[in-house]
Amino acid sequence: MHLEIENIHHPQIKNMNLSVYDVGYRAAHLHPEIELILVLKGDPAFNINGNTTSFSEKDIILINANKLHEIISEKAPSTLLSLHILPQYFEGYFPQMSHISFLENTLLSKNERLFTYSFCKLLKIYLLQAPYYQLECAGLINIMVHDILQSCAYYEMYGDKLALTTKRNSQLSEIIGYIEEHSAERVTLSDLAKHMQLSASYLSHFIQKNLHRSFSEFLTYTRYLNAKALLMKGELSLIDICYGCGFSDYRYMNNAFKKYTGQTPNEFKKNMNSDSLPHNKKGTVKSYTPQEMLDTVTRFMENNHFNEHQI
Repeated sequence: MHLEIENIHHPQIKNMNLSVYDVGYRAAHLHPEIELILVLKGDPAFNINGNTTSFSEKDIILINANKLHEIISEKAPSTLLSLHILPQYFEGYFPQMSHISFLENTLLSKNERLFTYSFCKLLKIYLLQAPYYQLECAGLINIMVHDILQSCAYYEMYGDKLALTTKRNSQLSEIIGYIEEHSAERVTLSDLAKHMQLSASYLSHFIQKNLHRSFSEFLTYTRYLNAKALLMKGELSLIDICYGCGFSDYRYMNNAFKKYTGQTPNEFKKNMNSDSLPHNKKGTVKSYTPQEMLDTVTRFMENNHFNEHQI
């Protein structure tokens, strides 16, 4: 399972995308879009930059651009409605959006029901694509972002602060990409330092500060995620997975699984649910078709009495 820079497609409206998906586990990843998530079902936990928060149905989650985050639904898969939006979406009339960083990940709107209704309605308009639907989407997005700016603490970055943040994000992306690419090899902090033309001491401090793990811990975590993905596919033996993912000894893979799952690899394999979600490089995730998205959000609105007469 990759720690990745996620490439979000914007097939309908430039610089934004909406999706609904079930998730049992989503490996640590980041993307340049701001992400807004509504929990339609389940109790997902989000590990955002090393801090884990649990959420419930109808909660709204806000994730800044380029923030490393991981999703875990331990009891059962969660169903999430997600809006990915690039700051460039607002460029022509609210360019300062590119400089804003929110201090909270839980959105407590001043009018929670109206916000949730607007989010669901946004998805329905986006999917149905009636004439001029792009304008309706823009109107709802602007209302929602206005609410977020009024409800959430944030700060604006300019000048040196913006330059430092941009540099940090670039270095973080390169570090994650390099470790993922070479995790099956005997890679060291010195190798990474040489690749990035930076000192090992600087990188050690940078990784600990931004990934909340040491280099060796992060490398082991990456190998564990890759091993877990291969184990779930069921195509290779545990020994082949161990050495194929870069563990020099089975004991190290065993210790990693115990640390992150509380089970040995063999126990994890035996306890895997045969009815679990489809697994791929990104985790256990099932994306919805447009019709499934429409049916799911309509059912959510009906069950929670979200309509314009009851808001």
